[in-house]
Amino acid sequence: ASHYEVVASALAVKIGHKINPDFEIGNMVNFTPVYPASSDPKDILLAEKAMQRRYWWADVQALGEYPVGMEAYFKNHDLRPDITAEDRVVLREGTVDYVGFSYYNSMTVKYSDDNPEFKFVGDREAVKNPNLKYNDWGWPVDPVGLRYSMNWLTEHYHKPVMIVENGFGAYDKVESDGSIHDDYRVDYLRAHVKQMITAVNEDGVDLMGYTPWGCIDLVSAGTGQMSKRYGFIYVDKDDEGNGTLERSKNLSLNVQVFRYLHHLYRHK
Repeated sequence: ASHYEVVASALAVKIGHKINPDFEIGNMVNFTPVYPASSDPKDILLAEKAMQRRYWWADVQALGEYPVGMEAYFKNHDLRPDITAEDRVVLREGTVDYVGFSYYNSMTVKYSDDNPEFKFVGDREAVKNPNLKYNDWGWPVDPVGLRYSMNWLTEHYHKPVMIVENGFGAYDKVESDGSIHDDYRVDYLRAHVKQMITAVNEDGVDLMGYTPWGCIDLVSAGTGQMSKRYGFIYVDKDDEGNGTLERSKNLSLNVQVFRYLHHLYRHK
């Protein structure tokens, strides 16, 4: 199924470029860099294997071919009986022009003896990173991880990148005067934008743009909650569907904050 997905992606890129050769067509990667829990070579190898398993889709979309590690994995597990030579031509011809990605946090993994094949199965190998703070949902807050991600994507794919999601989920409290003081969201955005600008200025990353998640509160796709809020604009609605849908400005919508962000980006 995933193979058909990347072939369809390549065909869509080819169609788009046929319509207009000047179109810039990208993909979208839910990017969570995976760190080793220690300098133990087994931890480092597990982190590497985790990155291979998480991002081979992007490898195919950006580079036009399957990475060697995944080719070996498919062959060893008999998972590639219907990949044709024609498919491979389509994949080479339909690579994306840039890599779009979301970034919220990083992940840290630790090897265990019951995983001798270094398999990566989601959060099973994940451990807490003592160097980072965590939000109410157990997500690490890792601004430097955004710079790391931008460097990793640039070095792997040699294409421009675009940050299409980046934000902070939290329980927002409405004060008696109706205001929402989400200083934690302002701090999160400021720290991440600083790292973004450093990646552009010092590391040479070709960044096409940055769009935070999200402008207005909505039901979280990850947890199905309204109470897990990301917006700069508060919406009066709870997890049970109660509320007026009235909108309120959060502190994070303060024009001074956005002037600061604009100033940083303008001087990249």
